[in-house]
Amino acid sequence: MTTFRVDDVRPPTEPLPTRRLADVYDDVLALGGDPDTPLIEPDGVHPLLDAVSRAFADHRTLVLSPDAIWLTIAQGVAQHVRLNAEELRPKLVGHAGREALTLSVPSLPADPEVWHDLIEEFGKEVASRAAGADLFECDFTTSTSVERTAGRIVLLDGYSPYFSYWLKFVCGIPRITLTGTVEDWRKIRSKMDRLPEFGLEKWVRSLAPIADEFVRAADGDPNLWFWQRIYNPADAYGGKLITGWIARFYPYLRYNGVADNPNPLLDLPIGEPRNVVVDRHGGADCPSIRTDYVPATLSQAVVRINNPVARENKSVALHAGLVGVTQSPNWELKPIAGWYVTEATPEMGPVLDRILREHETTPAVRPPVEARLWTASAEVVELYERIGSATAVDGRWRIVPLAEYRRAYDVDARPGLAGFVELADGRHIAMVFGSQGFHWVLCRFEPADLPLEVAGQARRCRLAGSRSDMPVLGDSLAVILDVILDGDDPARLETCRLSELDVRNSWGE
Repeated sequence: MTTFRVDDVRPPTEPLPTRRLADVYDDVLALGGDPDTPLIEPDGVHPLLDAVSRAFADHRTLVLSPDAIWLTIAQGVAQHVRLNAEELRPKLVGHAGREALTLSVPSLPADPEVWHDLIEEFGKEVASRAAGADLFECDFTTSTSVERTAGRIVLLDGYSPYFSYWLKFVCGIPRITLTGTVEDWRKIRSKMDRLPEFGLEKWVRSLAPIADEFVRAADGDPNLWFWQRIYNPADAYGGKLITGWIARFYPYLRYNGVADNPNPLLDLPIGEPRNVVVDRHGGADCPSIRTDYVPATLSQAVVRINNPVARENKSVALHAGLVGVTQSPNWELKPIAGWYVTEATPEMGPVLDRILREHETTPAVRPPVEARLWTASAEVVELYERIGSATAVDGRWRIVPLAEYRRAYDVDARPGLAGFVELADGRHIAMVFGSQGFHWVLCRFEPADLPLEVAGQARRCRLAGSRSDMPVLGDSLAVILDVILDGDDPARLETCRLSELDVRNSWGE
């Protein structure tokens, strides 16, 4: 650990107010770390930037750990991989689409230690199939199980274009402290040499000299000129914009709600900009960023849970990164790593938003729901109130218009199934009514000249194959659409077979 003086400023006279970590994240399924850890009240700013900003403004000592710095960089790598997934695919994985990684558990875990083990196992599964996975590890002398788990969730987030994850039931800073050893900071510097493998050469040109200064300071020789420019250049103190080198830890910035804009500071040498002029409106005559340009979100990886016993499917989300800024008894500020697990079962509204945003759609028909769908599920009604039809950009699936939806029957086995989604391989996702409400079935249709009293006025089809071979996919169309949007096979959602379901006629025919 190394502590050195930076600015000659008056120290603070009182601590900042804090809240318990567990109170800040009070609606989670599991929480990594000590729940009693005191956090400064979050203000929506990324914790690393928040710690630097508060330390700078309030003259408080800043504590930086190898884990906090590396997690910030790793999240930038993960974001870059997601934004350039197809370009990087040949370098990182050897398969097309998204490979499903499945772990078996007896029940939904509530113990953070169990989640730690599951996340570690998911990380090993990714590492055995993909290049570069070890780069995301927090493997420093300061790393606890919290930081190591957080690093693995960042990995899962970054490689989520290639893998899906499933659980199946069966104003000046007085001083800076660098924790860890010189070797920890050298390890970060060494890891940066691998970032060009991800197409991040420009980012490395900024990060490498910064990492060199971390090593130099940890070795007992801090460069005061460099550390005084962590937030703003000395000749820009008092300005509202961030032009210091801390801003270079974020390769992409958020403008207009989208965090895919390259950081303009990465185009400048590490010592620039200099002689910044801030106008009366708070603008600058050079590249700069504001705190609200930096995404303060955590990395997130979704794990789908298939539970045939309860005949249901749901999802949880793993969140990790820097979760806040803690304050020591000496009022030192330190961004800390963390992770937590939340429920994340998809809902119809956001799924439809994604379809409208990413795929080809036709406008909803007015009135949206025809009389023949008066007994359809609420999800189907919501679907056709917003979308007339939809087709995947790669042709893998199609949501049919109301005028084309099919009902399939067996002459001697009613009720029929109503098919609203067609897959490219000829399978259909169809709705059936059972004793527990609406369910969705993966099946195939074939043409049939059925009697009118059997087929009614629908397009006349027959179920192809035995009902004992047809998977029931649960009762949520939103979950099914979310899975096919991610490129997974909906058959993974099987909860039982159609022959096991207590079905009834719901069509009023």
